Amino acid sequence: MGKKKKRGDNKPVNFFTFLFFVVFFYTVKIVPSVLYPFLSGLGGLIAFYTMGERKKIILKNMDIVYGNTISRRKKQEMCRQIFTGIIMSLYECIQIAKITDEQLINMAVIEGEEVLQKALGEGKGVVGISAHLGNFPRLQAVLAKKGYPATFFSRPPSGRYLTKFFKKLIASKDVPLLYISNRRQAIIDAHRWIKNKGMLCLYIDQHDSKGVEVEFFGKNVFAPTGAATFARRYNCPVLGLFTYRMADGRQKIIIEGPYKLQKTDNATEDIRINTGFFLKRIEHYIRLYPEHWYSWLHKRFPGLY
Repeated sequence: MGKKKKRGDNKPVNFFTFLFFVVFFYTVKIVPSVLYPFLSGLGGLIAFYTMGERKKIILKNMDIVYGNTISRRKKQEMCRQIFTGIIMSLYECIQIAKITDEQLINMAVIEGEEVLQKALGEGKGVVGISAHLGNFPRLQAVLAKKGYPATFFSRPPSGRYLTKFFKKLIASKDVPLLYISNRRQAIIDAHRWIKNKGMLCLYIDQHDSKGVEVEFFGKNVFAPTGAATFARRYNCPVLGLFTYRMADGRQKIIIEGPYKLQKTDNATEDIRINTGFFLKRIEHYIRLYPEHWYSWLHKRFPGLY
């Protein structure tokens, strides 16, 4: 019996989205990289004036986070920069397909690489926490090309054709990902990855209704508990991985830790406390580089919209 197709996989809109992306992908591949900043700036400006709903969510999130501590004009400028950054990150991800591994690595500046090496050297596996900050897919690629056994949970794009194209592209660049479209298998593979002394990385900055309630920018939110749960089960170190684009266009990757975690006889409370701590570290970097946090586009603070 064949594999059951998900409802909506064959929608015409998904097929045409796939065609559009393929044309866009190969067009960007032949565009000189020196033009990326100009094109992303233009695209960001267009998105700012045309993507009304997303713009509204971004500005509402900024109102929740900043209140009146920054001006409306500043929030709008940050909003435009966010759109620009997303488009630039897309160009940079496509760029990976046309540059060498050495070029990719040379475009990144890693702070704290010795922290990662030491944590992996303990031989217990490593849990990494991260956020949708900066060009996080290139962070994944850089770690893979430097030979680190790191994998990330990933959600493939909608539509059967685009998903197949995306997975084939990622596989061609040897970037290991765990696709949560098959959640059961992804969790099995995650356990196996840590048992094999690799690093399992999780993006934990977005809303998870099944998570635990913690504080984030002074508001109560629900956050995923996977990182804290894996770390407790395997008694392995937890590192923070964050990235942003520097003024010269290179990618800065920051690796910090290992974090000191709470571990008592109360596992539920420990997971809540440790997850809250992880969110505080993510908040720290968002405050430093707010225009690089792309989860501004999501309703991160349910009940406040």
